[in-house]
Parts: sequence; C-alpha cells; structure tokens
Amino acid sequence: MITQHLKKSPLHLAVLLGIGAASAALPSYAQDESSKSEEMERIEIKNSYTTRVMNYSTGLNLSLRETPQSMTVITQQQIDDLAITEIAQALRYTTGINVNRAETDRIFPTARGFSIDNVQFDGANVRGAYGGVEGDFLSDMAVYERVEVIRGAAGLLQGAGNPSAAINLIRKKPTEDLRSSINIKAGRWDLTRAEADVSSSLGFDDKLRGRFVAAYQDAGSYMDSVERDKTILYGILEADITPYTEVNFGVDYQKHHVDGISYGEPVPLYYNDGTRTDLPRSSNTGSDWTYRDRDRNITFASLEHRFANFWQFDFYASHIDGHYDDKRMYVTGFLDRDTGLGLGASPSSTRGDWNQYTLDFRLSGPFELLGRQHQMVVGWNSNLEENDRSRRPALSAIEPWSFYQWDSVSEQEFASASDYIWGWETKQSGFYSGAQFDLAEPLSLIVGLRTSSWSHEEYNYTPEAMSSPVTAVDESDSGVITPYAGIVYDINDHFSSYASLTDIYNIQTQKDRYGNLLDPVHGENYEIGLKGEFFNQRLNFSTAVFQVKQRNVAVPDIEVIVAGQPEQRYKAEDGVETKGYEAELSGELMTGLQIYAGYTHRVARNNDGEKVSRQAPEDMVRITSSYSFAENLPELTLGGGLRWQSEVFPSRNQGVGPNGEIPRQESYTVADLFARYQISDSLTASLNINNLFDKNYFESVGVYNYGSYGEPRNISASVRWDF
Repeated sequence: MITQHLKKSPLHLAVLLGIGAASAALPSYAQDESSKSEEMERIEIKNSYTTRVMNYSTGLNLSLRETPQSMTVITQQQIDDLAITEIAQALRYTTGINVNRAETDRIFPTARGFSIDNVQFDGANVRGAYGGVEGDFLSDMAVYERVEVIRGAAGLLQGAGNPSAAINLIRKKPTEDLRSSINIKAGRWDLTRAEADVSSSLGFDDKLRGRFVAAYQDAGSYMDSVERDKTILYGILEADITPYTEVNFGVDYQKHHVDGISYGEPVPLYYNDGTRTDLPRSSNTGSDWTYRDRDRNITFASLEHRFANFWQFDFYASHIDGHYDDKRMYVTGFLDRDTGLGLGASPSSTRGDWNQYTLDFRLSGPFELLGRQHQMVVGWNSNLEENDRSRRPALSAIEPWSFYQWDSVSEQEFASASDYIWGWETKQSGFYSGAQFDLAEPLSLIVGLRTSSWSHEEYNYTPEAMSSPVTAVDESDSGVITPYAGIVYDINDHFSSYASLTDIYNIQTQKDRYGNLLDPVHGENYEIGLKGEFFNQRLNFSTAVFQVKQRNVAVPDIEVIVAGQPEQRYKAEDGVETKGYEAELSGELMTGLQIYAGYTHRVARNNDGEKVSRQAPEDMVRITSSYSFAENLPELTLGGGLRWQSEVFPSRNQGVGPNGEIPRQESYTVADLFARYQISDSLTASLNINNLFDKNYFESVGVYNYGSYGEPRNISASVRWDF
C-alpha cells in the first residue's frame, strides 16, 4: 500500500521536490508586463467547446495534452448554448458524471461510480457536503464562466477525496474594457429570469477593475406544489498594487427558496402488492406547506505576485457563511392501488448553520536543471468546516391520508423549541509539492507528494442534556502521505501517450450499525491514455483506461431510527475494484461546427466478483454540438445535446419494495435542441427545448426508498442585450 504515515516534518517533505530548483539562478530582470495578458490569451479560446490550459489539478502550468489524467471543461459557450443556469445542469452534460436527484432540492452526483464530495473555487479546495443542503451543486451559474473537471483521484491539492472527480468552478473576472449585458428568459412552468452582468475599469489607469452580476429567477415545476425563487448577487474588485502584484476581493451571495420540498425522493415506487406504480411525473411527497429557505455567502480574497524568471506566489482565502431552515416530511410505506392509503409521514422542522474557512498558499515557477527547463509548485492549504443543526418536532401526528388527495394533508404546527441538536466539525490541512521534469525531448515526468492531517468530530444532545453534549465521533489522523506520479510521451506533433498513478485516501463520515465511524478508504488509481490536439489546440481528443483499487469502502447496510429520524448505516467492504475506459472529443471539428462528445464505461466488483456501485450507470454517452451557418446565414446557430446511459438500480442491491423488490431504470436517451439568432450586433434571441421527445424516465431510484422522475419536455426562450 502506498499511503503511509510520515515521521518527519510535513514541511520537510514538501521541500524535497524543490531541491532541484536551488540551481535556478533568478536574474534581476522582472517579468514582462505583457506576459500576463499573453497567458490569459492562451487559456481562453472564444466561442469554443474546449480550452487550452487547466492548471488547478497539479498546480502546474500544463495544457490538457500535458496532463496525465482525464480532464474536461464545460465552457462559457456551452453554458450559453444549453441555457445552463445551475451547476447540476452542467454536470449532466459532462463525460462520466451521473446526477442522482434524490429530492426536489438535493442531488448526489457521481463520477466513474464514486460520489463527488469536493468542490473547488478558482482552484482552491472547499470540502463539500455530498448531497447536503450546504453543497453547491445546485448553485446558480450566473457567477461562473466555466466548469473544469478532472476525473479520477486528485489528492495532490485537495487532500482526502474519492477517485471520482474534482469540480472546479471558475468565477467571472473583471475586464479593463466596458462589457455589460442583460439577459431575460421565460419558459414553461411559469419560469421568469433576469440576469445583469457589468464589467469595467474603475480608473487609476486601468489598475482597478470591477465586475458585478445580479440575477433573479422565479419558477414553478412539473412536480405538484413545487415553486422556486432565487436571488444571486456577485461582485469582485481586482487591483494592480504594483506592476507585478494583483489582488482580488469578492462576494458571492445566493439565496434559494423552495416550496413543496420532498424529504427523500418524491415518487413512491411500489404498491403494497409488490407491483411498480405508474404515477404521473407531477407526483410529489412534499406538500404545499413544506419549504426550505437556504442562503449562503462566500467572501473571498486572493493575491498573485510575479517574481523574476516567471516565478509566482499565489494566496487564496475564503469564508462561507450559510444558513437554512425548513418544514418537511419523511414519507415511507406502500400505496394501496385503489385507495392511495398506506403511507406514513414523519414531519419535522430543521435549521442549520454552516461555516467553512479555506486557505491556500502556493509558490510555482520554472527552473533549469542539467541543461533542461522544468517547473515546480510547493504549497500548503487548509479547510475547516463547522456545521450545526437543530430540529423542532411536530405537535401532533399526521392523520391517515390518501396519496391521491395529497392536498388533504394539513399543515403541521411545530414546537417553538428544539428537541434535538447535532452537528460536526471537520478540519483538513496539508503541504504539497509537485514538479514537471523535462527528461528528454519527447518525454516528461510529473511527480508530486502531499502530506495531510485531518480531524472529524460529531456531537448531539437534547435540550435537557445541553450542559453535557454527547460526542458521538472524535477521529483524527496526521502525516498521511498521498503520492502522485505521471509520465507523458509526445508521439508526434499531435499525439501524446501517458500513464499515471495516484494514491487514494479519503476520510469517511459514514457510521456502521453500531454508530462507529468507518475507517478511511485507502487505495490506488491507475490510468493510461492517449491525448491529441489539432488545429492550434482548437480541437482536443483523449481516451483513457483506468483501474481503481479500494479498501474499506462504505456500502449501505441497514437503516436505523435516530431521535425519531431515519438514518442510513453502512458497512466496510474490502477489495472493491473498478475498471473502465472512456473517450472524449471537444472543440472545433470543422469551420462553424463545435462539438463535445464523451463516452464512459466502467464496472465495479467486490472480492466475490459481484457487481457493486450500480446506482450509477456502467455506460454513458454525453454529446453537445452547435453549428453556425457562417456562409449562408451567419446570424443563425443551431445545436443540441444528447444524453444516453445504461440501467441503474439501488447501490445496496437490496429491495425497497414490500417483498424485497429491486427497482430498476432501464437505459434511456434524452435529446435537447437549441437555436440562436443574432438580431443585431448587440441583440440575440435564443430558443431551448430540453427533453425534446418528452422521454419518461427516473433520474434516480432507491437513493432512499422511492424514486425521482427526470424533467419532462421543457421549452424556454431568452433575449440577450449586450451594450
């Protein structure tokens, strides 16, 4: 096993890879002021479905072709073409990613069959709460210009994590020239949306720049009782303190309100005789009096200083301040086909507060060794997550009701004081170092090392015992080494082959049936692949074969009742092995034709050879394309998307029906279509049709005990004014 404990100082190991940099003589000249703008030009390709540089995965300045792992970007052009307004929508179009919507306002995304539990902002890691209300998977896209994804383990910079994918949200940045736009959108289920974006120099010879984004959306839903509205405010200031030092300060505020929320999936799957239900897609176990208010504010600051010889120091800090409160019902049981009776509900009202503090220090740059040019990065980052929750009980039980007359469920009254309080605190920090060595003209080696420490504490108590809360979990570890190694061979001007090995180490907050925290997951992630770039990097191609070996993997065991609420418990399973392959093509295939296409196949088996992790499909296809009629009708662009995936069923491989029946969603295809017309230089009109053929399917089954339909055909139109 590669992961082991370090006896020496973490800082000592972080510096080891930098010994070679000692030979780099830093000349007295400073970096040319134009180099920064040139670097930004390298990264951005206008109106494209691909990008050229993604350096957050290793902290090194590498192109897609130079990075020995599978990588994807959902660009601003794709976001605009597909009218994407939330992160979950972007993930649905991403190679290898599956989105399980377990509730009306919570999702559980996976990549290569593993849960995605970490999110990054501008390359800085923020530990996400997988599927929790404090997660950012349903955040609005008005703030972000693109979404970057690295599949597989990415433990060098982010520390503990699953070998799934790291989601990096790149925020919109200020510009020197004045750019402003207003976008108005309307659609099915009473959708109305307004978005404004303005960016400009604020004076001081363009040394101070700012950008402000505001959006408001109000919409109904295909599900009964569900109504949503959200408010987004984003502002960022960027200042050149010196010709070589830039600072940023910003605020990202989002407030979401949802009526009619379900707690657990919204659609019962079985009648009490064991047959599958055939309920309408409007079905919802959330009543019209259930709701959730959620708001979170991210305050962030960064500093970038460029030294001589192109070395650079980066600093990032952020604080997330979040709150929510709700009224909800957890519904269980099986329907009587004729009467709709048979369901029981546990109502409650909960409140939560969460804080996250993130710091990241990084020094990177090139150096010369043995007559060749190389580059390296050293740094340290940390994250602290604090989460406090409380519950108010209902003052009376819900009377029996028929699911066919769901509006007959009366609104509940809840106690004014909490009867149960719980929460947790997770800390993680680590030193990291990485380097790209140019071994020979066609061969480069990328190596890295991280040493991490973490602690996780959970508590719970009732008001009567407030003076002595119970510490349910108190676990920690330190000196955990996570190595990274990759090699890239340039076959010719267009193709490169690569191989990489990344260690897996992930703390687990799941508990066994006795209430004990499961030990961390250990393992290795192997990947070999071929990458290509064409037409001056305007078209990128990649294919990969991967293998993931894990030990001590949490798999669902039994469901227990804790303080009157259901809680899933888990057991550890050793020897889980996932094998698969994938291919992706992105960028300009021919003049006017942009394409993004990806295919993923993966199979996970335990020591007994049994397939596991079936809540995610084993095969997936993701395609997005657009075509601009530049010669004949330059004002018109047509395009669309296609999502196909194989069957899914509950990961625990056990029934959720009255007689142990296991629900399945067979393979399905969803197609989307869009059209955009440039009315004038400043005015654009767009039409989007999602689920063009109105495919009826379940997006998830048995995450809890019911299912969740995918969205029916949805039509929206928008007008954008740039001025």
